[in-house]
Amino acid sequence: MRLHLGHQTLAAAVMVALLAGCGGGMSPAQLGATDQNTVAQLRHMGRAGAARPFQLAGANAARSWMAPDARRSTSLLYVADQGANDVDVYSYPRGELKGTLTGFQTPSGVCSNKAGDVFILNGNGTTVEVYKHGGSAPIRTLNLPGYPELNCSVDPTTGNLALGVLGGTCGDCFVVFPAGSGTATVYTPSGQTGLPGCGYDNTGNLFCDAYGNGDAFTLFELPKGSSTVKTVPVSGAGGLTAASIQWDGTDLAFGAGAGPTLYQIRLSGSTGSVVGSTSLSGAAAVWQFWITKKPKGGLRVIAPTFINSVPTAGYWNYPAGGTATKMITNGLTQPDGAALSTKR
Repeated sequence: MRLHLGHQTLAAAVMVALLAGCGGGMSPAQLGATDQNTVAQLRHMGRAGAARPFQLAGANAARSWMAPDARRSTSLLYVADQGANDVDVYSYPRGELKGTLTGFQTPSGVCSNKAGDVFILNGNGTTVEVYKHGGSAPIRTLNLPGYPELNCSVDPTTGNLALGVLGGTCGDCFVVFPAGSGTATVYTPSGQTGLPGCGYDNTGNLFCDAYGNGDAFTLFELPKGSSTVKTVPVSGAGGLTAASIQWDGTDLAFGAGAGPTLYQIRLSGSTGSVVGSTSLSGAAAVWQFWITKKPKGGLRVIAPTFINSVPTAGYWNYPAGGTATKMITNGLTQPDGAALSTKR
């Protein structure tokens, strides 16, 4: 049996018992794949948000389906539901259920490219499944050297796909797939114990946040066209923890510790500084969010979370935050990640 523990926080006694049960003091090389995944995810316990019930992972046996008009829709919202081991697809912005993709092992992060292709992280596996906009079957599978972290990102200039990976053969690393396909290039910067979030800016520079010494927030940059990763000092990040990250058009936005508050990092030369925050009122933990333009101007953040204990994909004004302007609840049990696919 494989236990999926997600990125939840468990009581210390439960953590100790689980570690003891899966070989506690053994090295990753001495453990089987199932136990490596359990240990790898336990390493990140206590760093992100309130506890949620852990799930027994296993692929959903139901078949994927998609409404006939889904492919013709300009925009679709994909929400990864780790509790159901599927990804629900909604019309955007109305939020009508248009399909369900199944067969995942705890889907977590989701991202998309300019063509509308959707990349879904198999959180309890070692793959990324790629779907066409509105498609009901994957068009290709990308193999990872370990388990995918919280979110992925696509370079708007090249189509490269990047995400953080933990466990497996790379330990703690991030990977880049050229044009979102093929074999990944692996980067393992020093001074970190996990890279939960990666995001490209609008010119192709890649930023990945990380757990540094004592879990202190750490930021790395892979500049466009470079193969050398550099550390970016960030002022004002004391006490914050790395999590999902995305470029908002001006700054890097990240959900520190997967809580209900997003923070903005403004970059200047080789350094950055925390310049603001966005409180998503009523939200519980937010694992992987998505920032997009609103149809009538301005920005909104779409966040999978729980509101009043109800599993929800909510819309909030960004960066203002405040109360959710819309809540989608149909079909969700434990939403983890969200992304828009827009067909151009």
